[in-house]
Formats: sequence, C-alpha cells, structure tokens
Amino acid sequence: MEIIPIIKKDELAKTLGSDEFENISYSARLKIEKLEPVFEKLVKPSLYHQNTGIDSVKKGTVHLEEGPEFKSPKLSKMLKDCDDIICYIATLGDSVDGEIKRLMDKKHMAEAYILDAMASAAAENMVATFHRRMKDKYKNQGKQVTLCFSPGYCDWAITEQKKLFKLLDSQEVDVKLNDSCLMTPRKSISGVFGIQSDYENGDKTYNPCWDCNRKDCPARRAPKRERKQI
Repeated sequence: MEIIPIIKKDELAKTLGSDEFENISYSARLKIEKLEPVFEKLVKPSLYHQNTGIDSVKKGTVHLEEGPEFKSPKLSKMLKDCDDIICYIATLGDSVDGEIKRLMDKKHMAEAYILDAMASAAAENMVATFHRRMKDKYKNQGKQVTLCFSPGYCDWAITEQKKLFKLLDSQEVDVKLNDSCLMTPRKSISGVFGIQSDYENGDKTYNPCWDCNRKDCPARRAPKRERKQI
C-alpha cells in the first residue's frame, strides 16, 4: 500500500522534546526547514499488511486461523471480541538511515538528531494514516477496529516480531530482523490491530493504557482517569 507520510509540526515537536512547534528554538526551526526537501528526496515509504482470521483467544494467547500464536495477556484482552486481525509493517526505506549516519560521521549532530526525529514522526504518521483508512473502511461495513499494538509494547515480547514477519512471508517485505528482533531499516514500525463486528453498539475496544500506571510512557494513549468499563 502506498502512503505518503506527512510530518505534522506539533508531532515533530513532541519527538524533539517540546510541547508545541512554536516553542522549538529558532535555530532548530531553521534546520528543520533546511532538511525538509532533503527528507522528501530520501524517503521511500512502503506499507505491507495481511488480514488473518482469529480462531480463538484463550489464556493470554491469540490463536490465529492460519499462522502462529501471539502470546500477550494485554493483546489478548484487546482482541478478545475480534474476528480478524490485521498485521502490518511500515517503513521509510534505508536512504534516511544512510543520511543520518553520514551526518553523524561528519559531526553534524544537531542535523542528524533532527532528521532522525523527522523520520520517526513520519513513520508514526504512516501507521496513523493506514489505521485511519482501515477505521473508515470497516465503519462503512458496520465494524470497528482496535488500537494498534506492536511487539515490544507492554507485555508483548519483542521476540514475537518473528511470528508477525512470518505472516507476511508471501509479500516482498523490504524490512529485515536482526538477532535482537530489531528492524532494518531503523525507521520501520510493525504491529497489529483487530476488527470487531459490533460497531453499531458503540466503541467497546480495549485500551491497554487503562491498566497501566506508567504515566511517563511516551506511547501512552489515555490518562488513567479515562478508563472505561467493558
């Protein structure tokens, strides 16, 4: 699937450790402006996805109709009412990684840091755009999708990356795993979300952040007080 990532300025600001883009230093904003056309030439976005039926969800394990089992109590809780699961891998390609390394080798650390942040924001935007498209698609079918969940999040082990990649073996995925189950190119994101058939009954999708007390988590998607009863 082709998705052209967009770097939203406020999201980039958060990646750089600020709350709003206007609060970033003037010199940093100049560097961002200079790097934007460079980034556009470097990025080669690709997103691969696979829809697989869920056979059952039992004892903290998601059993798929075809393929491996995913072991995670929180992922299982999120997918317990789902009929299908969508697995995805999104990447910006390896040219961005190469430019970041080149800048670091030349001791242009500020530019390398900013380009790295721009790439992170763009990769997240790719996944958010894909998720939004799927949400709209299934809403028209009277269905809803869960939040995204990635290996390495919460209690889902990073080693489960191997199982997710196995599901996409039939596609020519230009992303590789190393021995630590980290992806190359670095600016790649993998994950899953479920499809539920009860959209007309309201949003009942589970958010694992409701059960987590780690308030400083950068991936947190809901404050504790927003917890709902399911």
